[in-house]
Amino acid sequence: MEVLQMWHQLQRIRRDQAAVAELPVAQLVALTANINRDSKKQPKPFTVPDFCLFRREEPDAHQLSAAVAAVALDLRHEDRCPPLLLAAWPQVLAAVKDGTHTPELRALHSDDEAVWILAPQWEGPNCRGGLVLVRGQISGTITVRDLDRPLIVHRLVLPQRPGFGWLEAGLLLLGENYNHEPAEPAH
Repeated sequence: MEVLQMWHQLQRIRRDQAAVAELPVAQLVALTANINRDSKKQPKPFTVPDFCLFRREEPDAHQLSAAVAAVALDLRHEDRCPPLLLAAWPQVLAAVKDGTHTPELRALHSDDEAVWILAPQWEGPNCRGGLVLVRGQISGTITVRDLDRPLIVHRLVLPQRPGFGWLEAGLLLLGENYNHEPAEPAH
């Protein structure tokens, strides 16, 4: 399974490199096409992405996943919603999709509930948070606990961010032992 994940990552990296390499050519083609464009037949000017072959449409940076929305709605229903999540509530409501199931691992949180990781997914020893919420200026190694199985504890490295509190979707949190061996759940 790990080899397949690495292969997918390699393919993504190659596609991203090809997308970056084709940008100068796409800019020239868009410029040429707009110079020669008949504005009556084609009133809208051509853009660079119109001529990109390898560029994938990136999801809107403000769009959350349906799994994050399902977890957020569950937390709100259970009166466990972190106050910082209300800042992203319009994005949560926009991400709600019919038929989305709540993930088995709904959330991880610190004991003081200053750090929440909604809809986390494990990538080896590391954890990718569907949405990471941090109240305060917290960084470095933190201990988080599974919301539904409180005896399961993980130690993750939280990056430093400016400001007093922040939210970030899709953030990769490294396991504490990311240089050596996989981080095991502490018991």
